[in-house]
Amino acid sequence: SSAPTDPRPQVLVIATGGTIDKVYPRTTGGWAFEIGDPAVERILERITPRGFTWKVEQVCAKDSQEITEEDRQKILERCEAWHSKYIVITHGTDTLIETAKYLGSKHADGGTVS
Repeated sequence: SSAPTDPRPQVLVIATGGTIDKVYPRTTGGWAFEIGDPAVERILERITPRGFTWKVEQVCAKDSQEITEEDRQKILERCEAWHSKYIVITHGTDTLIETAKYLGSKHADGGTVS
């Protein structure tokens, strides 16, 4: 017999980099940064949310000023492929509006992009 399906909502978190994923290596004296692994995974593991399940997928690891149309297309493709309506995108603030406009203009069913 198959295991019962988890009835909780499933949330996809698409990580793109930005401040939330920045790490400041000690070797640079704190003046430079790199984009590290998605922080949201460590955060969710620590708080152990009970109301939903989650999956983190990293599309890119960039400062938002470096996000390209190709990156935005990858974000869109991940959104379209996800089987649930719950999606969170972590994204730096500098070009967040441009990415939202891109996703909104391409979004097939006219759902909310915010």
